[in-house]
Amino acid sequence: MFAASNSQSPKRWLTSLVGLGCLVVSLAANAAGTQQVEVRAKGFGSSESEAVREGLSAAVAQVNGTTLKSSQSTRTHSVTAAASNEKGEREEVDMEMTSEQSAATQTSGEIHSYEILSMERVDKGYAAELLVRVYRYDAPVSSSRSRMALLKTDHNRSRYDIFGVYSGHDLAGRVNSALERELVQYRKFAVLSRQELDHIGNELALITSDATSREEKAKAGRMLGADYLLISEITGADGRTWSETTQVTGQTKHYRKGTFSIGLKVIAAATGEIKFSEKYSGYTTKGNVDSLIAYVAKKAIADTVERIFPKRIVKVSGDSLVINAGGRSISVGDHYDAFTVGEPIIDPYTGESLGGEESYVGTIKVTEVHPKLAYAKPASKGSFTEGMILRAAKTAPKKKSRPKAEQPRATTGVRLPFD
Repeated sequence: MFAASNSQSPKRWLTSLVGLGCLVVSLAANAAGTQQVEVRAKGFGSSESEAVREGLSAAVAQVNGTTLKSSQSTRTHSVTAAASNEKGEREEVDMEMTSEQSAATQTSGEIHSYEILSMERVDKGYAAELLVRVYRYDAPVSSSRSRMALLKTDHNRSRYDIFGVYSGHDLAGRVNSALERELVQYRKFAVLSRQELDHIGNELALITSDATSREEKAKAGRMLGADYLLISEITGADGRTWSETTQVTGQTKHYRKGTFSIGLKVIAAATGEIKFSEKYSGYTTKGNVDSLIAYVAKKAIADTVERIFPKRIVKVSGDSLVINAGGRSISVGDHYDAFTVGEPIIDPYTGESLGGEESYVGTIKVTEVHPKLAYAKPASKGSFTEGMILRAAKTAPKKKSRPKAEQPRATTGVRLPFD
């Protein structure tokens, strides 16, 4: 039996996870990313305890939202209907009607404490007004970015011989780690790990166990779904060594060359649509497998991100230009061609946008790189403005060489043809 209490009444504590959610005042909690949200809620029930449970459920629903679950069951009804045919004769038709649908809402959350502000007797039971403190977990800011799930790298062989023998599993793990490092550097996606699901599952089991506080339990059930899936596969990895001897000197030189290639697909998670599929490759003569993998991974991720989020000029201050890219995704000395983008061009068959027509404006050179942005200066003539997209320049603009001043010559003696 619950007794009504005023605002000075002692708090009641819940120690179990309650399937419940309301937004009002946020109080800082001890766990990082977790807050206490204080809300008022009302509940109705045939008994005082039921009214309190309904009020708690309403409070948590306001904080964490609700999930609608629908179900459909089949129930058959036999119906006899009378109707007149074209001749005016009455006919009876037997029909069967089926189907029945039902829907229910669910909500879940962790309650810190609650107070019963009032309990009143109403026509069909009790009405309770509660002051409830609910834990809410706020995901990191980066979670608002488009989410890219990096899936496990596949391999087409069980073993690869490239400056040593590697198992397919080992080489695939190295590729996946290199792709992840490059993808995180661009800061354009919230990168979701799908490689360590076993470890993540163990951590979630710990969070929901009795060993952790209620603040920590608010994190459960917050694993993010992906907007895009990045699927990779090793398509080739070979290395060879050979020697050549110079007959004149008798000197022997040893050579080695390794080639490596991967295939990459980006798929829209909601629809399964393949956004693009491409193959990337590279080679080395130095015999370092990890450096070769890193080179190919950087090349692949750079192209992937550029297709979705091309670099842009985000600020112009005199001849100082700010680019929305930093970290390892851009380097001092890099040259980029700047373009304005015109109206979208529409495919007449599919109705899809093919992108806008790009008009070249000029070339810029990166002068300074920071973790999240970079600075550049014009490397050619052009009027640069905010919003221009940047493409890697194929060749850096050549500096115009000044004509050499003609050296004075002696007026005596004989001038030879090659003077």
